[in-house]
Amino acid sequence: MNISGSTILVTGANRGLGLAIVEKALDKGAAKVYATYRSDSNRSAFEQLGDSVVPIRLDLADQATIAQLPHSAPSIDILINNAGIFSGTDVLEDTERQLRDDIETNVFGTLGVTKAVLPSLKKEGSGAIANILSVAALAAMPSFGGYSASKSALHSLTQSMRGKLKADNISVHGVYPGPVATRMTEGLGMDTTPAPVVAEAILDGIENGVEEIFPDAMSQQVGPLYLSSPKTLEQNFSAY
Repeated sequence: MNISGSTILVTGANRGLGLAIVEKALDKGAAKVYATYRSDSNRSAFEQLGDSVVPIRLDLADQATIAQLPHSAPSIDILINNAGIFSGTDVLEDTERQLRDDIETNVFGTLGVTKAVLPSLKKEGSGAIANILSVAALAAMPSFGGYSASKSALHSLTQSMRGKLKADNISVHGVYPGPVATRMTEGLGMDTTPAPVVAEAILDGIENGVEEIFPDAMSQQVGPLYLSSPKTLEQNFSAY
């Protein structure tokens, strides 16, 4: 799926990885990028990006904003589901509310966005969906248990989407980054990869039809290990 000339919807686009994806998509010649933000105070992030970027308010926890997407972004070629939250830590210590927030936002919110714009993708006769997951979707990091659980569920949904949408000529890509240098990873004490580097690798993967995209050095080590020995990966991640 070519980025050049395409119309792209990027959720969670006002900072971090999402904003980097918007900027790299423009660099690659995207004709239009619908860029979502959750709070009105975040809209200013797009002021310097030009008329090709169309800001849209979207809150994955607010069904009304999801329902508006087909009207706000009536025609798209590529959906990049980047929006999400990191609410809980240890599933044995989290409150039920924290765990529900992670799952309801990262799983049901992402699924809701996908279902809302799917008619537009199908109308174009071809398209692509990229779900931003995490290496923690492949094996749990116990200190981030709620987040890992939500991304694991989204990993499974990504596979289901891929099987269902193949006949519609819509490619579905799972993206499994390691820690990206964003506000979400501040204070975690982990090596991170700059967001623009990860964003470019994601877009390259979509263009090249890669179904499982490992866009940074850590994930490029994790991916083969997961495929060859899931138990070893689980044991390696148990220290986190």
